[in-house]
Amino acid sequence: MNYLSYRVALFKLHRERKKLTSVVSREAEEARKTGGERKAKEIREAVQFDFDEIEDKILRLLTRYLVSKANKTFLATPSFSEEDGMWEQSNFTGNYHLTEKGIREVLGMIRKDQKERMELLSYWFPWIGLLIGLIGAITGLVAVIKR
Repeated sequence: MNYLSYRVALFKLHRERKKLTSVVSREAEEARKTGGERKAKEIREAVQFDFDEIEDKILRLLTRYLVSKANKTFLATPSFSEEDGMWEQSNFTGNYHLTEKGIREVLGMIRKDQKERMELLSYWFPWIGLLIGLIGAITGLVAVIKR
């Protein structure tokens, strides 16, 4: 999964959650005016399942993205077992996704790998600048000689 498709899917899920929140808030406010606080609480509890389902979709999407990114850079993902606290089973789909602990570990590995890659590149940056300057000087010298 690439970054762009991940961000688009995440945006859609956040928009869905925001829309549901505004509808529930409006309905709960109307219920509070007509039926009291108990009626408003019942409305919030009735849609809690929908909120939990959206949160589960967000966790699955994040898990897919992080595992995909780790696999592209040949990083090891956490072992697939519930005992170590890295994975948990979804209450909605039965699929597994990373826990907060697992997300932190995978993100840490990805960030460490990116830092190491940048350190390796920073070694070559001065040489690349020197090479480009040398090519420019040679090009200028050739242009002067050919006149």
